[in-house]
Amino acid sequence: MKKNINIKAKRVFFIGIGGISMSALAMLTKTQNVIVAGSDMNVSPLTKNLEKCISIYYGHKKSNIIRFKPDLVVYTGAIPKDNPELKFALENGIQCIERSVYLGEICNNYKHVIAISGTHGKTTITAMIGEIFLKANLNPTIHVGGEVVNLKSNLYIGGLDYFITEACEYKKSFEHIKSETAIVTNIECDHMDCYKDYDDLLLSFNNFANMSKQVLIKGDNGLVKQLDNKHIFTFGTADSNYYVDNLEVINDGYQFDVVKDDQFYSTFCIHLMGEYNVYNALIAIAVADMYGISVAHIYSALSNFKGVLRRNEMLGYVNKIPVYADYCHHPTEIKNSIVSFLTHYKKIICIFQPHTYTRTLTLFNDFLKCFDGVKQLVIYKTYPAREEYIERGSETYLYNHIKHRNKRLIMSSQNLIKYVNNVTDGDVIIVLGAGDVYSIVKDNI
Repeated sequence: MKKNINIKAKRVFFIGIGGISMSALAMLTKTQNVIVAGSDMNVSPLTKNLEKCISIYYGHKKSNIIRFKPDLVVYTGAIPKDNPELKFALENGIQCIERSVYLGEICNNYKHVIAISGTHGKTTITAMIGEIFLKANLNPTIHVGGEVVNLKSNLYIGGLDYFITEACEYKKSFEHIKSETAIVTNIECDHMDCYKDYDDLLLSFNNFANMSKQVLIKGDNGLVKQLDNKHIFTFGTADSNYYVDNLEVINDGYQFDVVKDDQFYSTFCIHLMGEYNVYNALIAIAVADMYGISVAHIYSALSNFKGVLRRNEMLGYVNKIPVYADYCHHPTEIKNSIVSFLTHYKKIICIFQPHTYTRTLTLFNDFLKCFDGVKQLVIYKTYPAREEYIERGSETYLYNHIKHRNKRLIMSSQNLIKYVNNVTDGDVIIVLGAGDVYSIVKDNI
């Protein structure tokens, strides 16, 4: 086994270094005696942290490449082909690879790769698995798509035995990861701007899973019957290898039993809001058991797991009303988040920022039905990310078609801040979305 990650390049430049995955990969690369730099459009807590040891250029200019003189450029899937840095590098014969290809190359340097895919839950599950492996003193390297509270980071640099990573389906990027264990949490329509149809999405998950030595997948997932992989473990349903029984709500979370192969396995507890986190924990428990980790280590790690930022994160109070933020931006996630808050609060003020026009357009009918139970619904202007405006996928079009008695459309950050700080009638404010609505509210309450 290789003692060091084999990166041939000595100077690596990351285009879009402020991304949650890119920032972690940049830091991981930095630890391998490689000179690293990168660019991003915006200053953020991630880029400010990177500035402590990495040169960051704000704005995308070919002069950044000329000045740094990289022999490898890594770029995110969201970077367009006409990006001046990428275009200059390609025109001048500098090797350029997309983030997912680079991640796949990094995976090849580890003995055991555990890759977590799925439409929902993968960030929390990756963090949970990482915490369990740390508790078991296995010294994993952990690459997470969010800042883990326990780690105070989106990256933990351990040894070369275990690499635990998220595997994203955007632009089929997870097909570059050859893992020992592939986890498929769930599959729903998302990122459909990258796929022909749902069958094409399923095929991509199939390709990802079949590149692994073993697969953990939900028992009622139709993909189970299509997999060529002979080593398949299932979770979630009563006929699965692992499922939950005797679920109880406790003060700040849940207690539950896990059944393994129709036999009682053990009792666990988590101190997180949302029943969906019980099933996130179930997946982490199953993976840990597959790797022979003791129940005591699993229990200790999960009972002390504090979650991931932007996943039901408590931001503070406004007029004595608690304010929470959640990253959810898919109708199923939104519905589950609201249900979890309804177990604790009656009057919910929900602020939602749609994330990309294509997602709103593709899942439009589902978005119309996912806000049941909230006292007031605020739709904030769409976070477009990489996309051009699409009227039928816009926040205004969504707002006009949602049938809610108490709804409001807000189109500026100033008006949003003013609204939030003047809320007086409500039990809780929940801020939902994967865009800048999180920082706008967090920085101004």
